[in-house]
Amino acid sequence: MKKNKRTSKKRFLDVVSKQMKLTPLMIEATKAKFLGQDLKFGDIRDKHIIANAKVTKDWTNFKFLEDNRDIDDGAVKRLADSIKQFGQLQPIIINEKWEIIDGQTRVDACKLLGFPVLYVISEGATIKEVILMNNIQRGWLNRDYLKCFCHSNHNNHLEYRKIRKFLDEYGLNHSVSINLLAGCFWYQGGAASAAFKTGKFQIKDLRKAEKYGSQLKKLKAKVPNLVSIGKFCMAWVRVQSAISPTSPGSWNVITAIKNMEKNSEKFIACNNQDSWDEAVVAAYNKGLNPKNKIKITKEIG
Repeated sequence: MKKNKRTSKKRFLDVVSKQMKLTPLMIEATKAKFLGQDLKFGDIRDKHIIANAKVTKDWTNFKFLEDNRDIDDGAVKRLADSIKQFGQLQPIIINEKWEIIDGQTRVDACKLLGFPVLYVISEGATIKEVILMNNIQRGWLNRDYLKCFCHSNHNNHLEYRKIRKFLDEYGLNHSVSINLLAGCFWYQGGAASAAFKTGKFQIKDLRKAEKYGSQLKKLKAKVPNLVSIGKFCMAWVRVQSAISPTSPGSWNVITAIKNMEKNSEKFIACNNQDSWDEAVVAAYNKGLNPKNKIKITKEIG
């Protein structure tokens, strides 16, 4: 089997079209601080060694990993203001292929200013180090992990593309969606979340997740405040899977949606998962003929 080749990209920052105007201090700069040293740009040799780091003004050397998180141009502008005033306090980290491991925003900020970039090389570094280093600083958001593992660089990318499609289709919050896809009906299940963030997530039963996702999407149109609560969404699913064999009535989605909207006061005092489960049953049953009421088993898996 042919192995996917890791790809990287050159990024061109169009600051003029976005009208990202420089402050007066940024214009016609001739020197800057690097690790506490004042350096005049005219004195800098390409790949000049400073405290075991190197400096270059050839921004085209740097490659932006396609599966890294997106760059916020607003953050670039804010960082450029800081670098102009205080200098580049930390070198960026690249690997031997000039792929940026840490500091892609700094590269764009320096390019915006016309400043050289201070960098060090970490041999063999990959996207795994990108995630680790960014978690030490500002942790990756769920959308960052999703973008990363959807990329064809990763063996499990097709599974993550299914996750992305599910999120787009049903509009549920991330934790609810991941739990539905993992078949884990406890809100914020640790194992599912951990697998998602390491690129190892596997969908247990897509059809079942889509069934519940479709129901919750319809319910969201009626009671969006309830569907925004993870424990409620899990209770909605858990109750359906725990209807007792001796229950006089069976679960009806249309009745359930109508009664969740009509009897939403049942959820005011809910706190733990069990209380949400009980409230879903109470809201469903309120006002129904006894023969149509549902009863659940004591243990909900």
